[in-house]
This record gives sequence, C-alpha cells and structure tokens, in this order.
Amino acid sequence: MTEILAILVVALAGGLLPLLVKWSDRLLHGALALSTGIFLGAVFLHLLPALSAFDDPGAHAHAAEHAGHAHGHSVVWICVLIGVLAVYFIEALVFRAHDHDDLHRHRAVGYAALSGLSIHALTAGMSFSLATGAVESLAIPFLVALLAHKGFETFSLTTVFLLAEFSRKKIVTLVVLFAFVTPLGVVLGSALESSLGNSGVAIVTALAAGTFLYVCLCELLPEVFHHKEDGAAKIGLLIGGIALMALFHEAGA
Repeated sequence: MTEILAILVVALAGGLLPLLVKWSDRLLHGALALSTGIFLGAVFLHLLPALSAFDDPGAHAHAAEHAGHAHGHSVVWICVLIGVLAVYFIEALVFRAHDHDDLHRHRAVGYAALSGLSIHALTAGMSFSLATGAVESLAIPFLVALLAHKGFETFSLTTVFLLAEFSRKKIVTLVVLFAFVTPLGVVLGSALESSLGNSGVAIVTALAAGTFLYVCLCELLPEVFHHKEDGAAKIGLLIGGIALMALFHEAGA
C-alpha cells in the first residue's frame, strides 16, 4: 500500500508540475526535446529490449509451445508494425479528416502518447509486483527507479498535452487517470500476467513500442526541430532524456 501511494504522489507531482510554469513557445519546445528523449529511451531501452528477450530461443520455444506453431514469436514484431500504422491511420483519417492544422496533429500525438505510455505504465506495475514478490530484496531499488521513471513520464506527457493546447482541467483529469495505471498494474500483477501469458504481455508491449516509434520519429522530433533556434540546446536536452532512461534501465526500472 505504501508503494502504491508513493507511485501515485510522484506521478501526480511530475504531471502537474508543468502547469505551474508559464511556458513560452521556446521554453515549451525545449521541454518537449527532453520529453522526446525520454520517450525514445523508453522505446529503445525498455520496450524493444523486452521484445528481444521474448524472442530469444528459450522464450521462442515457450511461446511456440503455448501458441501451437513454430513462428508464434513473429506475431509480436507484426504488432509493432500494427502500432505504427494504427497511430498513423487514426491521425490521418480521424484527426485530419476535416482540418489539417498543427493543433489537430498535436492533439493526435497527445492521445497517441497517452495510449502508449499507459500500456508501458501497466506493464511496469506488473513487473514491479512480480519481481518484488519473487525477490524481496529488489523492492527498494526497484521502487526508487520506478518512482524516478514515473515522475519524468508524467512530466513529459503533460508537456505534450500543453503543446496540443488541452485545457488545464482536461490535462489534470488525464494526468490523474494516468497516475493510477501503474498502481493498477501493481495490484493486478501476477493475476494479469497469468491471464495474458507471456505472449499476451509481449503483444501489448509491441503495440506500445509501435505507438511510440511513430509518435517520436514522425511527430515529436519534427516538432522539436521545426524552428532552428536553440538547436544545440535541444539536441543536448534530447540526449539528456535518453540518458535518463538509460540510467533507469541500469537501475532495473
């Protein structure tokens, strides 16, 4: 219970902190550069490595045994592609159907980022529950890494919402809902894991990875460098965000 409360407090603090700052366009794009680095780090240091682990020979054998065919592991990589295409089609056919302005594009990115982060947050909560249940000594270091990770995640999500010009009321609502996702994963933990199985967890992780890949590479990076000023600072912030995720990865988050 203490762990769940700590996760909620840190997630809410990270998500609401940007609302206390009066953002200029240049400052917001600088924060977005840091956020994009964090998202890229989440994809390449957390989500894709998880799929690679699932795809090793041992995991493949396990997946094939339960899926009933020799090539079951390839499904997760197809799901990465589905994640990429799904976000593109939703953005192109729904959000841009009648209006092609930047605001509609930014809102599509905001919802896509929320979806991908929610899946990632759920699996992070499940991982925490399972790992600490199996090895009690992992509880404190895993929790510290998870809390740091969660604070930057919600901060990044709010900067994307600000770029999309969501109302403050809407941002607060979405941040509060998102803050409960990881605690939900902690509570469900092993029950959800056993229900989905390794293949199910890999598939939802793959969909999250595909979502992030599209959002980061096709939307956030072009937006960050849309204006040429502060180019060096933006690159530094981008690398800094990736470095933060690398630090959390080494810490086991």
